Amino acid sequence: MPIASFYALPPLLLTLHEQQRGMCRVIAKVWQVMGEADILCPDVETGQIMDDLLWTFQAGAFVPHVRGAGESIRIHDGGIWPLQSKALVLCGLDELPTPVPACERLIDFIPVAEQTRNLARERYKRLKNAGFTMQVHPLEV
Repeated sequence: MPIASFYALPPLLLTLHEQQRGMCRVIAKVWQVMGEADILCPDVETGQIMDDLLWTFQAGAFVPHVRGAGESIRIHDGGIWPLQSKALVLCGLDELPTPVPACERLIDFIPVAEQTRNLARERYKRLKNAGFTMQVHPLEV
C-alpha cells in the first residue's frame, strides 16, 4: 500500500523562500532514503526555483538533480508528470495530478496560510480515499 507523508510547514518559516528551503531538506532526506524521486511543481517558475535551491539550500549539501529525466532526482513542471515513480514530492501544487502517478511514497506539504492549508486538506482526503496510508509530520525549523 502506498504511503502519503504530509509535512506541516512551521509558522516560523514565514517567507515562501524559507518554506521552499524546508522542502529541499525533505527532498534531500527522500533522496537519502529512497534513492530517487520526482518533484512535481505547478509551473516553470517554481520548477526553476526548486532547481536553484537544490544547489544552495544548505551549506555543504548537494542533491543530484535535473529538470526532466536523467538523474535520480527529477524536477517536472507545467503538468507534464511521470506515469509512475518510486517517490513523488509535491511542491506548491494546489491539486493532485489526475491521475495520481503510481508511487510507493508521496510527499506533500501543509502550508501555513489558511486558504492553501484547506487545499492540502482536500489532497489529504483524496489520497486517503484512494487507499494511501497517511502520515503527518511537523517540519522542523
